Amino acid sequence: MKEKFDKYWGDCNLLMAIATMLDLTKKMLAIEFCFPKLYSELDASKHISKVKEIINSLYEKYVVEETNKGAPHPSELESFGSSSVKRNQQSSVYSWDDFDDYCAKVETSETKRSELVDYLEKGHLKKNEIPKIFSCFEWWKMNRMQYLILSKMAVDILAIPVSSVASEATFSVGTRVIDYYRSSLSPDTVQALLC
Repeated sequence: MKEKFDKYWGDCNLLMAIATMLDLTKKMLAIEFCFPKLYSELDASKHISKVKEIINSLYEKYVVEETNKGAPHPSELESFGSSSVKRNQQSSVYSWDDFDDYCAKVETSETKRSELVDYLEKGHLKKNEIPKIFSCFEWWKMNRMQYLILSKMAVDILAIPVSSVASEATFSVGTRVIDYYRSSLSPDTVQALLC
């Protein structure tokens, strides 16, 4: 029994840790508070580092996905460059048509804090600040303009149903079909029953 307990609690459940981090009533503080109580000092610091590493890499994947989705097609870039050159050659009068493009280029080249850093640096929602009816999903929905990428990540992760049933037990119907009374069935009949 101790071996099974150690096997279950010995590893860090990264999905649960990330979901905890995305709950604004807990954030990373809950992980930093609970892990030293669950694990030895060395294991706790390793697990906390692992959670931070996974959160950052997962966030970076979402950033790349979002960037690729919004990136202009190379032909659009070529047409933009040639039309702006033609426009500049045709007249020396300043035009506001290119202002939005210029702002987009400057704003994306400026280094700014990531949504993840901004979210984690802000304090967690304290007990007395939590409304009586509170939903993390609703909070992320209301704040999706402020945390565009992080809100997508939060919805994807928080929507995963948590189950304590082992996947083998969930998807294996063998014991329900081939019981003591049906053990003499032919292989074709068993196959048909399983399907």
